[in-house]
Amino acid sequence: MRFCLFLIFVTFAACSARAPELDASITAQSRTADWPVLVPLGPLIASSDAPALHQGAEAAGRTLEWRAADLRRRAARLRALQLN
Repeated sequence: MRFCLFLIFVTFAACSARAPELDASITAQSRTADWPVLVPLGPLIASSDAPALHQGAEAAGRTLEWRAADLRRRAARLRALQLN
């Protein structure tokens, strides 16, 4: 029971700790800067080159098939070994 209380105390103490070296690394200009403008992803995705995405997926699929075949070959070699 005491250990649980100690663990809870240590957890709360760690959560409330400040990191002054990190706070000091932020410049005054960064502190007063405006928030960045958020851009919706829908128009960006729609304007992207869709066929290029599919070509990349096909190439990745071939790479994945090659890796799977390589793993199967390696597994077959390991099965063929005589282990003592």
